[in-house]
Amino acid sequence: MTATRDAYDEWYEDDEREAAAEGGRPAGSAPRPLGLARPAPLAFELVAPESFAVAQTIADRLRAGAPVVIDFSDVDRDLAGRLTDFASGLVYALGGSLQHVGREALLLTPSHVDVSGDEASAVREPGFYNRS
Repeated sequence: MTATRDAYDEWYEDDEREAAAEGGRPAGSAPRPLGLARPAPLAFELVAPESFAVAQTIADRLRAGAPVVIDFSDVDRDLAGRLTDFASGLVYALGGSLQHVGREALLLTPSHVDVSGDEASAVREPGFYNRS
């Protein structure tokens, strides 16, 4: 039994010597703490459509993982309806969500982005700084 243990001890000692020779952590030193992973900043895409051709851009941005805000303020009613229907089907197919963030704006979010109720209501309801 001691012969087997001695063989394992020699293997570990060899590994420690190799690590020290290669500039690795020397035996007996404390490990460094891991850094905290920071999530990538979330960038929204703002789209002000002029025609239905912008639907491809909306789909590409959402598929790439970026939330998209569609501003319908200068869009006729028919085009706004078609783009809303398109956006609804798009978020359903991608597992995302669609939320109205104003009378003339939609927020499309991919599946990995969650807008909780508090933030969504703060965007929808006019507050001190959101006066129209």
